[in-house]
Amino acid sequence: MLFKSLVNRFIKIRENENFIKYFSNTLWLFISKFLGFFSAIFITAWVARYLGPETYGLLAYSNSLVALFLPIAMIGLNDIIVKELVKAKDKIEISKILGTAFLTKLFFGLVSLIFLVSFVFLNKEFLEVRLLILIFSSFLIFQSLEVFDFYFQSQVKSKFVVYSRIIAVVISSIIKVVLINVNAPVQYFAIVIVLEFLITHLCTFIYFNENKIKISILNFDKNYALSLLKRSWPLFLSGMMYIVYVKIDQIMVKEILGANAAGLYAVSISLSEVWYFIPNIIAASFFPAILFYKSKDQKIYHKRITNLYSLLFWLAVFISLFITFFGEWIIEVLYGSSFYNSYKILSIYIWSNIFFFFTTISSKWLVAEGFYLHSFYRNIIGAFLNVILNIVLINEFGLVGAAVSTLISYAFVGVFYDLFFKELRVNFKLKLKSILFIN
Repeated sequence: MLFKSLVNRFIKIRENENFIKYFSNTLWLFISKFLGFFSAIFITAWVARYLGPETYGLLAYSNSLVALFLPIAMIGLNDIIVKELVKAKDKIEISKILGTAFLTKLFFGLVSLIFLVSFVFLNKEFLEVRLLILIFSSFLIFQSLEVFDFYFQSQVKSKFVVYSRIIAVVISSIIKVVLINVNAPVQYFAIVIVLEFLITHLCTFIYFNENKIKISILNFDKNYALSLLKRSWPLFLSGMMYIVYVKIDQIMVKEILGANAAGLYAVSISLSEVWYFIPNIIAASFFPAILFYKSKDQKIYHKRITNLYSLLFWLAVFISLFITFFGEWIIEVLYGSSFYNSYKILSIYIWSNIFFFFTTISSKWLVAEGFYLHSFYRNIIGAFLNVILNIVLINEFGLVGAAVSTLISYAFVGVFYDLFFKELRVNFKLKLKSILFIN
């Protein structure tokens, strides 16, 4: 009877078109993230090993500096565009949304590029990385091509984006291996990083064209663009604070301790952040189903969220323990002896994953409950706390101080921020229950 019941349930699931659609989409997202994981672990490690800590530090520093200007280029439109595309009734409306979004993002990409170039050329401190920054600054323009990704997101057809990603990663990986073998300078690797991004989105655009939706300058709607910008400013400010919150430590390490230290620190970050795809995929897969219970049964709703927190907590603990025990060997094998000192930083930094995993679900909970401004406030406090702690602890304890600063600021944002606001304390309790096995 039990076997028959399971078979019947499986048949019902297979016949559920929505389930198949979303499961397939999630599977494609997982493939994409796993591909990024593979590339980060092996190809990026090989590049870092070839360049050495100092040169790799300059590469990572330049990329992080440009990332600070990305929120200006994106202007908080990404999530709004996806929502607008989901609601679109026909191809004409889709054309208007994409045409307006593309030109708006392109315009602000140019604005951010002007700010960045002016900032770099007016400051003599950036002489050694000026060319690298200029190469990476092309991201600010090319990010406008992401609107075609948003179309496939809205249609729950991530496989086309994944196809594009696979093509780009394979091509860029081959080029990186060739560059290593011909002893190419660091600037060529920066070009390949940008090229990978460009190939991904150009391929996505090619797949998009198969849908026979025409996009041109004539699709731009000024009034619609202004309405998008009016809605996007809170997300823009939040994105600005978030990027400062997660990137400022890498910039401060280079400014205070130098390029060699920046390279060692970048490796520890790479081996920690490579796991971020796990909470993102789990949240994308399970949270929409959990939201179903929000208006139906609060008790079940909270129980499901607690279970999700618990799953991510123990996954993060397992990953952190694994890296703590085997990180030294991993760095030695993948990066070489010149990066040996990265292990001490990594063994601290990796534990911030627990709080990042919590933050991923917590962010979705804030949106579900309508506490949009708390996402913004939380990022502001996280950025401010990270800067202050880095100033104090980097000067006092070097790279270990930078890792501790990140751990503390992530812990505050991911868990303890909720304690200071009455309406958020229920979320703190859910996190606490998930850790203590309280049902």
